[in-house]
Amino acid sequence: MKAVEKFVNIDGKKVHFYESKIENAKDTLILLHGKSFKAETWISINADSRINEMGLNFIAVDYPGWGLSEENSRFWPPTDKYENSALFIEKFSNELKLLKFSLLGASFSGPFIVAYAYKNPNKLNKLLFIGTVWSDDLSEYVKKINTPSLIIYGSNDSVIPSEASQKYKNSLKNNRFYVVSGARHALYLDKPEEFFKLLGDFL
Repeated sequence: MKAVEKFVNIDGKKVHFYESKIENAKDTLILLHGKSFKAETWISINADSRINEMGLNFIAVDYPGWGLSEENSRFWPPTDKYENSALFIEKFSNELKLLKFSLLGASFSGPFIVAYAYKNPNKLNKLLFIGTVWSDDLSEYVKKINTPSLIIYGSNDSVIPSEASQKYKNSLKNNRFYVVSGARHALYLDKPEEFFKLLGDFL
């Protein structure tokens, strides 16, 4: 299915997202984006259809100030321990009345999902870290997360050091770790088939 563009209001500001639902979905995956990207990036590689084919509902959201979501100083820049980023995910998922779901963080949004997972472990099924930034401020949080996690980064990533993904690998209690050979930072753009294969096996 092709995703539908939608908006919700959070704190009086418009938040833009794409959503594609299927019957009898076994889970919902919320995809966050990198700092140089937006929700539309996931649509450009048909992530909506591919995620649906895995039996999951698809949601890709523009973080406030990115894409078509209005800026909101409450959520950017990040506060101490990314508490405001976790709050955004909480408010957004509550607006959509999601009781439990999975989260994907790409690049700068990796710490967002760490902060949320630490505070809301019972609301999550799985976590996916795609070429994500590491934050020493959250190192103690990461060690306490038990949610099944997938960590992927590209072997030719020149934006985020490979050590960042290694730190997630060494800190998360329950994780699968993969390196996509020949892929750059946005590995899902360079190697979409391998990316979706890894997601499908995990989800």
